[in-house]
Amino acid sequence: MAAAGPFLQAVGGAGGAVFASLVLHPVEVVKTRVQIARSCSASPSQAARDIFIKDGVLGFFRGVGAKGIDTGSRYFVYYFAYDALGNAARQWVTHMSTGVNLAVGYLAGVVAVSATQPFDAAATKLQAGTVHGDVRSVFRQVIAQEGVAGLYRGYGFNLALCWNPAIANTCFDRLKSVILQHRALATPPRRNGKGGPSLTSFEAFALGALTKAIAVLATYPLTRIKTILQVGKSQVDADSHNDGRRPLALQLLRKSYTGLGSQLFKAVLQSALMFAAKERIEGAIVA
Repeated sequence: MAAAGPFLQAVGGAGGAVFASLVLHPVEVVKTRVQIARSCSASPSQAARDIFIKDGVLGFFRGVGAKGIDTGSRYFVYYFAYDALGNAARQWVTHMSTGVNLAVGYLAGVVAVSATQPFDAAATKLQAGTVHGDVRSVFRQVIAQEGVAGLYRGYGFNLALCWNPAIANTCFDRLKSVILQHRALATPPRRNGKGGPSLTSFEAFALGALTKAIAVLATYPLTRIKTILQVGKSQVDADSHNDGRRPLALQLLRKSYTGLGSQLFKAVLQSALMFAAKERIEGAIVA
């Protein structure tokens, strides 16, 4: 029974993540194309038009199988490790501070990334249109062209990006705890009710959106560089030049946040859907 907690978290997290990923996969494909675009002025609408003209409607679902495997396995490992490491940490500390929660979230992310990195690399290449076929075919193509190291391209940036779910989950858990504590004080306990109070679907959706927005804004430049490296394109735009009308620092900042809008829309909505589904799945299993 000791593993019931981590397993429940893992099933809920993986189920919610796969659901959100499948619903928003077309946005994920457009976001990837914008991130690897050579021009800072590339827009989601233009990327969507290019995909439709070249590949039709099916182009928006390129790599959906690889992404589903990557998302499901990554979030299963992440939430299992997150809950297990959290339980272990409580044996050593008397209070789970924000710093401890962040450290637990980061370590869980490192475990998940290390276990699923090849699937992430394959999904990104499929979405960008640089390779074709199923997951096994992509693995063979990448290994033939780049060696096994090609499946771990961008791994270092993914390790740094483990702070993204750590920030999002820590903020979510803190805000959720505040809401449920307030609700427990305001609402008398039910005599025959199971478990404690829980978030509504709307509350989980709103909290998931807010906390993911914070995490995305803090880590987006690393996300863009990681995507460019995995696709295999040069980090330097072909049409890049020093625009004397703007300070160099401002130009670099603008390039670092190219595609932020599509990433923010996709990541925030996906996280909101994931947390809402995760809360419902966990509630259904417990009930």
